[in-house]
Formats: sequence, structure tokens, C-alpha cells
Amino acid sequence: MKNTRLYFLLLGACLLGASSCTKDTDPGVEFPPSVSCALTSSYAKPVTDLEGTIEFNQALQQYVISRHIPGTYDSVDIGVLCGDLPDYLKTAGTTVRFSGTYRGYGQLPPSPAAPAGTTYYYLELSKIAKL
Repeated sequence: MKNTRLYFLLLGACLLGASSCTKDTDPGVEFPPSVSCALTSSYAKPVTDLEGTIEFNQALQQYVISRHIPGTYDSVDIGVLCGDLPDYLKTAGTTVRFSGTYRGYGQLPPSPAAPAGTTYYYLELSKIAKL
């Protein structure tokens, strides 16, 4: 009888210990609807749960999210952010998962020179989380 109690206690301790070992994940930051930085753009493409990389674009002097298009070897979408990133994400090379709306990139300022296959968009974020 004593051995049975001991086994149940050990089993309970193991279950409690195992359940406390969960990986901390970034819950993400929700962005409230804001005034668009691309008000004159007629093009809009909603995006949901895409993976990208935070970069600081020297030509634009601001943070962008770069996303490689799966199934291609040279196609990249660059999302020029409407608004500002949270401080903890302002590190070049940070991988993120994001949702929002791509809008046509206007002429002011003109898109920087980029390799073939690179497309610039304004990016209105609705959610972003660090991976």
C-alpha cells in the first residue's frame, strides 16, 4: 500500500514538472487601425500570418519587413512600415510573423534601387510577433 502511494506521488510530481516546462512564446502585438500612410494607393492585398525578417533600410532610414516569396529564388516583398515598430523588435535580422495589408508603394519617396524580383509595398500591420 505504501508503495502504491509513493508511485502516485512520484507520478503526480512528474506530471506537474512536465507541465511547467512550456516554451515562452511572444504573444504578439496587436496594432489598432490607423490612418494609412498610403491613402492614395488603390491597391490593397491583405496578408495573414506571414514570416518575414526585420531590416533597417538605409536608403529609406526606417525599418522594413522583408519576405522571401516561397517557391521562387529571387522574389522578395519589402513592406515599408506604416507607423513604428515596438522597441523590442528594432533589431535587424529578427524573424517575425505578421498580418496586415500591403498597399501599393507610391512615388514619395521613390523606392530605392533593388535587385530584380524585389517589390516594395507600404505595410499596415495589424499584428506582429517575434519568432
